[in-house]
Amino acid sequence: MSYFGNITNAISTLIEGMKVTMGYFVRPREHVTLQYPDEVWPIPTRNIGVGEIDSYNTIRSKLVVNFEDCIGCKACERACPVDCIDIETFKAGKEEDIGTTSNGTKIKLRVTSFTIDMSECMFCDLCTHPCPEDCIEMTPDYQFISNDNVKLDVTPEERWRDRNHLIYQFSKVSPEERAKRQADAAKIAEAKAAAMAAKKEAAAKAAAEKAATETVASEKATTEATMAAAPTPATTEPVVQATPVPEVSSDTQEMEAIDVPMETIVPKPASETSAVPDIPAEPVENAAPADDTATQNEDLTTRESENG
Repeated sequence: MSYFGNITNAISTLIEGMKVTMGYFVRPREHVTLQYPDEVWPIPTRNIGVGEIDSYNTIRSKLVVNFEDCIGCKACERACPVDCIDIETFKAGKEEDIGTTSNGTKIKLRVTSFTIDMSECMFCDLCTHPCPEDCIEMTPDYQFISNDNVKLDVTPEERWRDRNHLIYQFSKVSPEERAKRQADAAKIAEAKAAAMAAKKEAAAKAAAEKAATETVASEKATTEATMAAAPTPATTEPVVQATPVPEVSSDTQEMEAIDVPMETIVPKPASETSAVPDIPAEPVENAAPADDTATQNEDLTTRESENG
């Protein structure tokens, strides 16, 4: 019984499969894959609950910039984690009127270059949120064939084969104007650098002069303090030079001391005074110079015996 049941099941499965095949055979345009890239399926959208947006495209693809609303704030460039956005801006002149954005913001910077390299983009969509003018957005154009300000006669396949075809320049400033603004900015930068160098040199010169002045003042203050601390000299009086006294040798002094008459010290008796005549002492100035010690000693002995 099971044998015949398996045969029946195989025949019924075969017939059901042939029905699906015959349906594709009869109506091919309704069931087979579209002829890409000539035909594409519509991109589905769904609500993922992002703020107040009712529907949000889950496919993140090509970035598009509305250049007329760009104010050159570079917020998208700073937000890009892979640095695939490069913006060049120059300050507008005093009499230059660049215009205003659709939101009424006055544009003060001339954007000479707004480049996005989609070959490096990671499709994170972080650059679109900080833009204050909402001029940059990410579209669902995964084929990179729409909203292209640089028209290239290439197919999507050829575009992906050449990296240069994925670098988009959204600025509408001509290369000549860009070169002119770059040259003017270089001149301004050179003048500013020269002014800064001159200012630094003047500051260094002023600092050196100030240091020299402070050094002179410090030395002057030190000198004045030293003079103030010195003692005040006494009133000067005329100096009377004393007449030099001739030096007298010790032997001469001894001789003068011995020549003093004994009568002035011990009075003699009358008999002795009358018997021995007084011998006047020789003046000192008549004494011979005491060159020889032995001679002096003999003279002293003689004088003592006479006076005794």
